[in-house]
Amino acid sequence: MVTSTLIDEYLLVARELFKKDFMHIGLGSISMKLKADKMIINKKNKHVNEEDFIKTLHILKEDMAWEEATDDVKVHSKIYEQVPSAKAIIHICPKNVITYSLKRHNCLKPIDFIGKHFIKKVNIIEINSLQEWEENKEFIVAKELKHKDIVIIKGHSVYLKGRDLREILKKAVILENSAYMLLNSTN
Repeated sequence: MVTSTLIDEYLLVARELFKKDFMHIGLGSISMKLKADKMIINKKNKHVNEEDFIKTLHILKEDMAWEEATDDVKVHSKIYEQVPSAKAIIHICPKNVITYSLKRHNCLKPIDFIGKHFIKKVNIIEINSLQEWEENKEFIVAKELKHKDIVIIKGHSVYLKGRDLREILKKAVILENSAYMLLNSTN
């Protein structure tokens, strides 16, 4: 049984991600691991304010419930399977981070003090084709997140994992602010 406190936390972070324009209907995802074998994740093409935004699933057992979940369900499942310390995951599309990734950079290294403290340096992963990405994304992202908390996919999106959703939200906002400062700096 999922407690209302967990659901409230999940929805609070999801609403902030929508408010910050990091997620949209059908674009981006948010999940939280409940037990070793269960997670909650957003449903496909649902807005956070809809009553049936959340779906509870078995992490490793692909069943009919997966059909209702976001298209990112396989990525989240693979991360939870391969990174046992991960308790929460978000997949977002922050505009400044994506723009920065397209400017021929191979990493995002913050110049602001908060970014330097919380983010340090994040490598930018380049994908060769959208077809290759769609076929291999769960393996690529899980592999990258084994030793990192943030993965930037060039021109595409960002995945973050952590021990709780508020921690991830904080890092997502700091990452976006750092990218904005990098894009607007004169250096």
